[in-house]
Amino acid sequence: MTEPLQYLGIGAHPDDIEIGCGAFLLKMKRRGHRTGMVILTGGDMGSGTPEGRREETGKAARDLEVDALEILDLGDTRLVDDHDSRVVVAALIRKYRPQIVLAPYYGIEPGRGRGHADHIACGHLATHAANFAHLEKYPAQGSPHAVKKIFYYFLQPYLKPSFIVPVDEEFPIAMRALAHHGSQFDRPGRPSTIQARLEASAAALGAQVEARYGQAFYVPDVPRVEDPLGMF
Repeated sequence: MTEPLQYLGIGAHPDDIEIGCGAFLLKMKRRGHRTGMVILTGGDMGSGTPEGRREETGKAARDLEVDALEILDLGDTRLVDDHDSRVVVAALIRKYRPQIVLAPYYGIEPGRGRGHADHIACGHLATHAANFAHLEKYPAQGSPHAVKKIFYYFLQPYLKPSFIVPVDEEFPIAMRALAHHGSQFDRPGRPSTIQARLEASAAALGAQVEARYGQAFYVPDVPRVEDPLGMF
């Protein structure tokens, strides 16, 4: 039986998790938690080959020190939140039994970058799969499992996050992991600015919590707090 994870990141494409929550996953791993990554498509509509992107993702996963990695083929630019896809993702949630699932934020305007249709679909798909994975009669492989919470990444600048996690030590390593995706960000004649943009964003988030770098997450429900003194 697969040893359960505490944190499972779900992304639409190779490189999504590295961008959205890679530093956070590495920090949680270093705090003693088991972590994993599930990539729903091979990113075959991007530059490079599916085989090359799979190799890049493996190298990035090693930098992030995750305990589990799955790369599926649910269709780059064709990812949909339908019953068949929910069954596939729910089976993986049952397999790894995470306490927390991390997924792209779903309430985002469509367009290039974070508003990629696959990111929106991935947010909905991961949410519904996590919700249905606990149902005893749901037709997904494995025993029912209820996650404690879903954390959403890829937040728009206008959306106030629910919390920010300092990632001073982990962020540079996450950027090193992202650099393995050279097929996307190291193309001749098309210099990439993504690392500079991510560093600027992480620095702005970090400044809000008195850190050098931060990663932000959204949860739609209000957390229960018995004694808020420790939070502040």
